[in-house]
Amino acid sequence: MVEKHTLGVEEEFHLVDSATGKPSESGPQMAHERSGITGPGQVDPELLSSQVELSTPVCSDLEELRAALNRLRNDLVDTAHRRGERLVASGTYPDSYRSVVTPKQRYEEMVARFGVVAREQVVCGCHIHVGVSDPDLAVAVMNRARRWMATLLALSANSPFWRGEDTDYDSYRAQIWWQWPSSGMPGMCDSYDEYVKSTQHLVDVGVLQDRGMLYWDVRPSEHLSTVEFRICDVVPRPEHTVMLAGLARALTARCVAEERHGTPMPRTTPELERAARWRAARSGLSGELVDPAAARAHSAAKQVHRMLDYLDPTLREYGDREAVREQATHLLRAGTNASTQRAAFQSRNSLHDVLEAATVTTTEG
Repeated sequence: MVEKHTLGVEEEFHLVDSATGKPSESGPQMAHERSGITGPGQVDPELLSSQVELSTPVCSDLEELRAALNRLRNDLVDTAHRRGERLVASGTYPDSYRSVVTPKQRYEEMVARFGVVAREQVVCGCHIHVGVSDPDLAVAVMNRARRWMATLLALSANSPFWRGEDTDYDSYRAQIWWQWPSSGMPGMCDSYDEYVKSTQHLVDVGVLQDRGMLYWDVRPSEHLSTVEFRICDVVPRPEHTVMLAGLARALTARCVAEERHGTPMPRTTPELERAARWRAARSGLSGELVDPAAARAHSAAKQVHRMLDYLDPTLREYGDREAVREQATHLLRAGTNASTQRAAFQSRNSLHDVLEAATVTTTEG
């Protein structure tokens, strides 16, 4: 029987003025307004004032997570509607926009330190927390899960437009996010102590403000007993978020079991890991994906099914197999949300239509 790892999700959203289609600057006010009203879970401001983040409570299974996401999303959609705004789940804001930083000392210091890299973060991600109480095991998950990070990114790809043009990337958010000096993947570590020591150097040499700025694609959480998967774009449909969370939990459980059993770990190289992530960001599920451990490229469908087959015993144990496979198969057949954004644009070559479609999908979800 697999260990029952808990789940939690953080989703970031754009706030858009309903009349103009431009980003609103009311994220801090909305977060303050919803504080303590939404029940379990919370709503927080983000670096830029046009964004807001919801955080679910700790959940024990996918159905509980789905219910929490629906409740929190519905509350945000209703609040935005009353303010004459829309909630948009897109990895990037598709049109040109001059960002406004949330008036908070930490955020202002980030902009002063990182300049345009911070100001360009008009991007929204989905962060999945999976409970792991032993920090050494959390590092082992970080080491072992890296083989599949690019596949998770490809499944979530939802950001083809940036500054008014099609970037030809399915996840351009990933390209923006990887500009941070503490993004991508950290090196392999044999223990939590080694991980802390090696990553603390980034703070000690003055590159990062603190350890809260460790933005790795997967990492042991700094404040919670979890492994945090940070590589995914935010997606408009909650059932897709639930699928990604189911995959992240199964991957965590499988890695924990392999570490405890002393299963040899397939080795990767930093170069192939970067290549795999770039390929996933570039073409999502429409081209090939790279397996950095095998040093081979496969069709996206084959690579997704290889991951599903690898995780199948664990998904069965959790009772998540059908729900996860159904949604993954749907995306392989219909295309990612990046494809949906492009289809909306092509009818009239209108970014307004892209925002409209993303809004409708987010609201319907």
